[in-house]
Amino acid sequence: MNTEKYIVLLDNKEEKTLKTVEKEFQVKLTSSELLSSENKSYNIIDDSNGVLYKNLNMMVVDNMDEEQLQKAIDEKDNPIVHFEKERVFYVDNALDVLKEIQDTTATLQEKLKILASQIQQKSEPKTKDITSYEWGLNAIGLGKSQLTGKGINVCVLDTGFDISHADFVGRTIEGKSFIPNEDWDKDIKGHGTHCIGTAVGNLNINTGKRYGIAKNANLFVAKALANDGSGTTSSVVDAIDWAITKKMRIISMSLSSPVGINETPSAIFEAIGLKALENNCLLIAAAGNDSQRPGLPQPVSSPANAQSIMAVAAIDNQMRIANFSNGGINASTGGAINVCAPGVDVVSSFPINTYALKSGTSMATPHVAGMAALYMEKYPHLNAKEIWNLIEKNAQKIEGLMYRDIGSGLVRIVK
Repeated sequence: MNTEKYIVLLDNKEEKTLKTVEKEFQVKLTSSELLSSENKSYNIIDDSNGVLYKNLNMMVVDNMDEEQLQKAIDEKDNPIVHFEKERVFYVDNALDVLKEIQDTTATLQEKLKILASQIQQKSEPKTKDITSYEWGLNAIGLGKSQLTGKGINVCVLDTGFDISHADFVGRTIEGKSFIPNEDWDKDIKGHGTHCIGTAVGNLNINTGKRYGIAKNANLFVAKALANDGSGTTSSVVDAIDWAITKKMRIISMSLSSPVGINETPSAIFEAIGLKALENNCLLIAAAGNDSQRPGLPQPVSSPANAQSIMAVAAIDNQMRIANFSNGGINASTGGAINVCAPGVDVVSSFPINTYALKSGTSMATPHVAGMAALYMEKYPHLNAKEIWNLIEKNAQKIEGLMYRDIGSGLVRIVK
């Protein structure tokens, strides 16, 4: 026996199924319906207790025997159909990639230091320069749309949110933390606040310049990544289950876990994406920042490589693929890019009452999430899958860039 957490996919959530699993594995399952601020999953799961996420038909358990789990899968009529060990996910921040390759050559080293310095800025760019950093909103056509995402529930699954930020005063915001001893309404890392600003922010109160997309969307915050920027499968699953319960239309996930060449996408996240779509919810995830282009592109990370989750790549203001952006190179096993969005030198909100420039597929993802909210506002009769199809249909192809790297192309806002 080992003490790692396992994510176990069931073929149904009927009472008979649950009793079978409890008896076979000597574990007591608590339904996610019973979770609350006082009754949190991470306080329940131990050697003899697990949590069943009824929206997703899966359970999270500790201390399971892999041989026993595999035997159960092989048995006819056993409700267990798949299991995976928990894995670790990280925020997608280009700075982390830059630091890893900073010693390549002396010339490249100097350029990377300059770029890293830009990304690390935690104060607002000078007003006279800020126009150059609004390129992303112009690129997706925001100025041509009167839509605001009004009435659309958007959940950003990240490191939390600095709820005290002046640009969000007066907004009704609901959130929940899935990380022990860390609050959802604080954001030590700043990553979540930046992503939220792009997706559903409004105007910079100091300059009147806009940096957010769906300014009137209903904001929900799921803290599934810790203050150090890392999270686990169980925290992500827990957060998605909560978001579906809250009737989210969009879940934005600027997080990733690297995968290898020809590695098969996670059946767990494929099932989660499908369950979300069944519940009229679109999951949008960052493709990952593991590439060192042009010479060494890397495959789309998990969970974005699941076919049922929209994968977002990053481009720069010259309409080039970002050098860190992962691509659809696992053709034999899946993991395609669906669309691309601005992901280099993106200005957005940052703790505390400041603004920051950041780069990464993390920054591209909330562009798509905010834009999806505008589509949903304009086409309330369309379901999540139909909105996905429309986003891809209206995406702009970019000359000289491959489908492998940008999918259907640059997302564009409907007028």
